[in-house]
Amino acid sequence: MFGALSIVTIGVGSALAYATRSYRLRADLFEACAGIFLIAGLGLLGASLPHLA
Repeated sequence: MFGALSIVTIGVGSALAYATRSYRLRADLFEACAGIFLIAGLGLLGASLPHLA
């Protein structure tokens, strides 16, 4: 469950980081949200790795 959720949040964070190129007016908001999603996704991935092994 955590693994799937981490993949989704990393994907959303990456998509928001990519969207900053197109939407310059909201780039700061997109970058902040992308950072939050990426940190949360990597944290969930780190929490799920011991359970996968």
